[in-house]
Amino acid sequence: MYFNMVSAAVKRISRSEPDETEDTVQEVFIHLFKALKHYDPARSLEAYILEIARRVRISRYRYGAAAKRGGANPHPRNVNAHDSADGEQYVSIRSSNPNQEMQMIQAEEARMLRKALGLISEGCRELLRLRYDQGLSYQEVGEILRAKEGSLRVRVQRCLAALGRSYSRVSSGEVVRKW
Repeated sequence: MYFNMVSAAVKRISRSEPDETEDTVQEVFIHLFKALKHYDPARSLEAYILEIARRVRISRYRYGAAAKRGGANPHPRNVNAHDSADGEQYVSIRSSNPNQEMQMIQAEEARMLRKALGLISEGCRELLRLRYDQGLSYQEVGEILRAKEGSLRVRVQRCLAALGRSYSRVSSGEVVRKW
């Protein structure tokens, strides 16, 4: 019933090869089938279908762009996740994953953050670990460190500022020192 509408929309958006258009139309219907449970009958079904078609086409375009940049390799690659003195740790990144670039960016950001954390004082590292890694409230951190909640808030802000400066220097490749 909606095949011609979806097909015309995909052709209009993509302007690609007939086989590519067929594959995209099929993918639209697969996504539509999965998304029907979220459909609001108060809205137009045609508009809902066309929105799914648009999103699928954008997704396929991004995947194709990644393939042109060398990102559509189906073979996994191990990428060094961080610099570790006690051994190398790797993140396996599969190129067929649409989030490959994001995984690589996150791995690099995590490496730089670990390096920046190593450059701030031990007291700041402990305070930030308790507050953010452990997820403790200021009151709980205050009980552990025997400090007032108000002073902890100020210390956390100063430690975050120091971490930000360290991270900026690490990410820019500058020679870094402890603050």
